[in-house]
Amino acid sequence: MDLALIAHHDVFPAARAVALGLTRADLRRLLRERRIVRLHRGWYATRQPRDAADLHRLRVEALLAEYDGRAVATDASALLRLGIATWRPDLKRVHLALTDPDLNRHRKSDLVVHPHRPAAPLLAARPAAGTVHPAVAIASAGLKDPRSFLVPADDALRRGLVTPAELDAAVDSLGRRHGAAGVRAARDWCDPRHESPGETLLAHLLRLAGYDLEPQFVVPGTGRWTRGGQGYRADLRLRGTRVLVEFDGRVKYEDRQALWEEKLREDRIRSLGWVVVRVTMADLRDPAAVRARIDAALALVAA
Repeated sequence: MDLALIAHHDVFPAARAVALGLTRADLRRLLRERRIVRLHRGWYATRQPRDAADLHRLRVEALLAEYDGRAVATDASALLRLGIATWRPDLKRVHLALTDPDLNRHRKSDLVVHPHRPAAPLLAARPAAGTVHPAVAIASAGLKDPRSFLVPADDALRRGLVTPAELDAAVDSLGRRHGAAGVRAARDWCDPRHESPGETLLAHLLRLAGYDLEPQFVVPGTGRWTRGGQGYRADLRLRGTRVLVEFDGRVKYEDRQALWEEKLREDRIRSLGWVVVRVTMADLRDPAAVRARIDAALALVAA
């Protein structure tokens, strides 16, 4: 039997496989042969997950099928299903929200089923997508940590998946839930000009330290080196200064040509009197050290 024929979104229930002729012994054999993967009781995937996030997505698919329209994904589970950026999502627990007010919420070690919460028309759930409204998922994910709100919020705003009005409404709907105050405090820092989670996290750190930022700053005088004269863009500029802050992601330097072009770009920017501070994801683990480097750069341009 070709299991792909009975699977939906790469998952299938054991009961359906048995009804079509497979035995429990067959399923155990397929598990040993790594042709299927057990997701939770009674549900399997027809392929090996690529990573922990992909395994989580497969589990979400299985649980949505099991609830058969009575629940949708929420929190980080919804963000992963929708392909929206996340920051340190809890991959061990699937989060669902009930669409039926008569059903009871419950919590297990690997599953959290939230109660039905009526939403304004602006934030209606999207059963066809199997998720709550993206803005609701973003706001709910942020209850754990404001960074878990800012990273998907910036990504979704930049890609046009949510509007500022929808985000505002979703944040307001959190009410007095634990962690809501932190999400509300971070709301004004959402910015679609941040082009990666790393840039969002860097901007968050610098804003907490009291710096005023200009994201995607076009460096004056660099148009002569760029196609169409648009000029080089820096990730962040400290407003009113000649200090630029760039987030360094690993992907940028996997190609030797890209590495050379980035060095040439920075040399040209520095030649115009700008100071460039480069920050990696690892650097963000030591905010005090990042701030010391920024302050040293400010002192250098002021000398």
